[in-house]
Amino acid sequence: MSRQGRLTRDGTGWAFDIDVGPTGARRKRIVRTGFGTKAEASEAMEAQRTRFAHVRNPTELTVGDYLLAWVEDRYSTGRIRESTARGYRQQMGVAAAWLTGVRLNRLTAADLDRFYRDIFTVGTEGGTGRGLSASTVAQYHRVIKTALHDAARKGLVGRNEADYADPPKVEPMSPDRWSLWEPDEVVSFLTAPWLPDHRRIMWETAFGTGFRRGEMAGLYWSDLDGGALTVRRTRVCGMGGRPYLSPPKSAHGYRTVPIHPVLAERLDEWRAVQANQLFAKGLGPQYMFTNSELGPWFPSGISHHWRQDVKRAVSEGRVSTYGHLHMIRHWYGTQLFAVGTDLPTARAQMGHHSATFTANVYGHADPRRAREAGEKIGALLWSR
Repeated sequence: MSRQGRLTRDGTGWAFDIDVGPTGARRKRIVRTGFGTKAEASEAMEAQRTRFAHVRNPTELTVGDYLLAWVEDRYSTGRIRESTARGYRQQMGVAAAWLTGVRLNRLTAADLDRFYRDIFTVGTEGGTGRGLSASTVAQYHRVIKTALHDAARKGLVGRNEADYADPPKVEPMSPDRWSLWEPDEVVSFLTAPWLPDHRRIMWETAFGTGFRRGEMAGLYWSDLDGGALTVRRTRVCGMGGRPYLSPPKSAHGYRTVPIHPVLAERLDEWRAVQANQLFAKGLGPQYMFTNSELGPWFPSGISHHWRQDVKRAVSEGRVSTYGHLHMIRHWYGTQLFAVGTDLPTARAQMGHHSATFTANVYGHADPRRAREAGEKIGALLWSR
């Protein structure tokens, strides 16, 4: 076995054997068998060599250098989006500064525990001086754990130290945290006479589908097919706040959501209004939702106008409390359970990978549902 690799006969086929570990570290051997021809085995071996070509000696590589390079590797290979990479760079930059000088092969779970405890109690350098929330620290931990998993898989370290670290415990989210509006409050907000048509229809669609902000901004008219809307893209902010179109957040983000006939009718009405406005300016329709200047929405612009509209609604007593834009999605997900939607369907509607996540986040206990359940069970016993 060598770093150049070795091709051998495997019965009637071919196999390869190659060392992909970094120079100076323990050897990491990859053996693959069952190739029909020598050329196929050689091509597969070269693919493995290329995959591990960037692996360096862990005795010379610092934790910070590895984490920052890992983010760029994942971005350059298309495994994470630009917006995700931007967040990872910020987080791994904090970790790199805190773990300055620590060699990757000398990192311990205790080092990570001290890092988590420090940002949990005093925050990050240049921050407000207040500690980060437990959920934010948990996000740091998840990214570091994934990065170190890759390091272990490629032979840079013997084990993933993040598996043995103990970030602060994240308390279960209380349903009260979101201060969700009652259905009559949503109706009162959506029927406010001062809402302009181009925002009213966007808020109506958000409440009727649970779509994310970027998914709303990226909808084309071609995504509307009778009584359903399909998410095929998302419009997100890139470097310098410049928006661009991107695939959905995950493979499960591609989804078709049935909509109520009333919403479908209102979308048709809005399409006619928008078409007249665009025609007057010599423009053609594409985006389903446009701003006051008939251009596509900046995601940040959607949030800005939501804040303005909700604050006015609160001041007028139309709604009881302020809610962030993501509250709409949370409201929709909660209502799916409130009306008895089965878990697999709710997961698909929300575009989640895991049904467990859907249930944990949106399947809150509800006094009304509990009362109805009690009445139904009681009817089995005493209806006779």
